[in-house]
Amino acid sequence: MDTYFVSVERLSFPWLNGKPVIVGGRTLRSVVASCSYEARERGISSGMPIVRAMHLASDAVIISGSHGSYTSYTRKILQVLLSFSPIVDPVSIDEAFMDVTGIVGNSSPHELAIRIQKAILDRTGLWASTGIAQNRFLAKMASNRAKPKGVVELKPDDITDFPVGSIWGVGPATQRRFFTLGIERIADLRRFTRQQLRALLGKQGDSLYFLCRGIDDSPVVPGDLASQTLSISNEHTFSTDVLEPEEYLPVLALMCQKVARRARDKGLAGSTVTLKYRLSNLQRRSRAYTLSGHTDSARILYSVAAVLARSAVHSRIRLIGVCLGSLTQESGRQQEMFGDKGRVIDSTVDSIRHKFGEKSITGCRTLVLQLMHA
Repeated sequence: MDTYFVSVERLSFPWLNGKPVIVGGRTLRSVVASCSYEARERGISSGMPIVRAMHLASDAVIISGSHGSYTSYTRKILQVLLSFSPIVDPVSIDEAFMDVTGIVGNSSPHELAIRIQKAILDRTGLWASTGIAQNRFLAKMASNRAKPKGVVELKPDDITDFPVGSIWGVGPATQRRFFTLGIERIADLRRFTRQQLRALLGKQGDSLYFLCRGIDDSPVVPGDLASQTLSISNEHTFSTDVLEPEEYLPVLALMCQKVARRARDKGLAGSTVTLKYRLSNLQRRSRAYTLSGHTDSARILYSVAAVLARSAVHSRIRLIGVCLGSLTQESGRQQEMFGDKGRVIDSTVDSIRHKFGEKSITGCRTLVLQLMHA
């Protein structure tokens, strides 16, 4: 989808059309979640600090965003895609892969893509950019080049002049390493043998050997039509950078509390706990730990996340968060030491929070935050 969050907001607020629009936090320490093409022309991009974005476009409109509205439109879009093919894999809130093998009929792939675009536009009022290819990797590259409102088809030999940074898995560090070897374009990478790339990059070298040749055997696997939750996370940006555990642990406890409550609301439990934090220079870092079983307990989440934080945070941070992944249905969760007693307490606390709000009842670890804002 083209500038998805901004486009959805413009459906509700037409006066935003033609203006530089930023979707993100409204504090000075927030970052840009999404922005319009008008904002991008000013040099604004996702992940940029709001302060920097406002310096580039002081007349930009900043909107907090409505995740519920975005999710609602995503469901409508998926329904449209499913009317064309039963094999649809939603990979994010604004992107999906489709396998249309054998259903093109008398239409060309390009004509089918245009029909899909029109169907989405008619149903939602939103534009999609569509990439056509024989595999997921090339289709993703094609859709990136189709923006905005376009349709692009790519074959393996069409990508030789593309920069190596456009390949999946080639981040800034790998790209810098390639540049020192004189590798700037995909054609340059193709000159290396599989053995050479494996010696240079290990397992990633194997993958890049095939991808730079436009080869990708990963199938399009039909996704859960209910928009399956892959992970649950919460983050907090501090008003000033912090370093000491007593400064960030109460916030981390509150994030664990929120994540656990959201997991229980969905009837889910997870086994992978990931600590997320952002340094003063805006670099993101993460640490993960896999439990022996699944859990939806804030106490277990915090016990793991706190250990990860104490071992990882050695310089000032501006953001901290926790993510619960490897989710399954609640019945597979890790059992707690106190058995059903903990479940009864969690259920009661959840009922209070649903009725009176997240801050109506809290754990002692987060109490200091309540006192600070009282």
